[in-house]
Amino acid sequence: MRKKRNSERGATMVESGLTISLFLMLVLGIWNFGRAYHVYQIATNAAREGARFSVAPDPATGQLPSTTAVQGRVQEFLDLGAVVVDSSNITVAQNESLTINSIPMTVTTVEVTAPFEFYGLPFGPINIRTEARMRNETN
Repeated sequence: MRKKRNSERGATMVESGLTISLFLMLVLGIWNFGRAYHVYQIATNAAREGARFSVAPDPATGQLPSTTAVQGRVQEFLDLGAVVVDSSNITVAQNESLTINSIPMTVTTVEVTAPFEFYGLPFGPINIRTEARMRNETN
């Protein structure tokens, strides 16, 4: 076996440092993508839950829930998923007129915008936006 020269000893340290840095960036990227996808799924499910709640009239009164009640329902769902969203980022548009294949209908759209902060990566915060639209059952 031959001995390494002194000039080659530093090269191994530099290569190891570069390799470990790239590996950690890859792991952080995968982890952050998983977190972002989790936030997207929770926000989407919250928007669907709000739209579902909004289109079904109350059996006692026959009226649709108020916008504030729908926002509260969406906020509850987001809180259960540990996703922090300000109530101003939850938009509810009830009784929108929409025509699909020349069939007029009334729909409710719930839009949720969730802020997302990357950990350990040099990217700024982004907003994850999702919406759900459902036909009102009073049609």
